[in-house]
Amino acid sequence: MTDLIEKLKEIAVRANESDAPFIERAIDRIEELEAQLTDHQEDITNWQVSVEKQMRRRRDDK
Repeated sequence: MTDLIEKLKEIAVRANESDAPFIERAIDRIEELEAQLTDHQEDITNWQVSVEKQMRRRRDDK
């Protein structure tokens, strides 16, 4: 994603003044979506760790 954002920034610099704000808003939106995705990945990782611990406990109890 970083490459995409960098390329969009380059395009925004060369774009018409009327187009640049749209490109900049797109960059902002992509960064927001990246942040949300990171949060979801952390949630998934926490969930996986919990499930793995529970499975180990059950296996150890047998």
